[in-house]
Amino acid sequence: MSTTSATATRLLAAEPRTDGLRRDELRGVSAGVRVGAVMGLAWAASALGPLSPAVAVPVAVAGVAIFAVLMVGARRLRRVSVAMPQSAPADVDLGRVRRHFTLVVAAECAVIAAAATILAVSDHTQWTPAVICATVGLHFVPLARLFRVPLYYATAVALCLVAVTTMILGAASAPAAIWQLLPGLGAALVLWATSAGLLVTTPAQ
Repeated sequence: MSTTSATATRLLAAEPRTDGLRRDELRGVSAGVRVGAVMGLAWAASALGPLSPAVAVPVAVAGVAIFAVLMVGARRLRRVSVAMPQSAPADVDLGRVRRHFTLVVAAECAVIAAAATILAVSDHTQWTPAVICATVGLHFVPLARLFRVPLYYATAVALCLVAVTTMILGAASAPAAIWQLLPGLGAALVLWATSAGLLVTTPAQ
């Protein structure tokens, strides 16, 4: 518990580290932190169903607390970005980055929709959270190169491991709740850890 408190204090108290970053880049990091925080909370919420109230309530409270810390950190980054140079580095085409990001997200959504439909029609809906988790993980691979964030490669591997582990345990006749609990809590922790990593590793001034 003390380790968690110390980490939260560091994220909230330390001034964001921003050397060499332009305004758009820093705002991009801030956006990445926010998305990870929000999606992590959504994944955690999806895991609450099979839990008893005695377990679900503490998990929900912890999830909201982590979400709040990350959102405060993201807000600080955005605030600091106001003082950063506005123009992007010469080798960065912001229009191209936005277009490619849109294509990656569109492809991710299309795959998720298609997979969910196929699983529903074939009466294998229990596989849906794991398949979505794997798809979300894979979409971080092109994002890692697009945004020049190597941390996203680790995020991709971790999410895919969560998905594969869920499929193996589920297929091995583990309790039915595993299909919901493992991808929900596993993906939440991975995404929150990624957001925290972005805050901690943003280059120092």
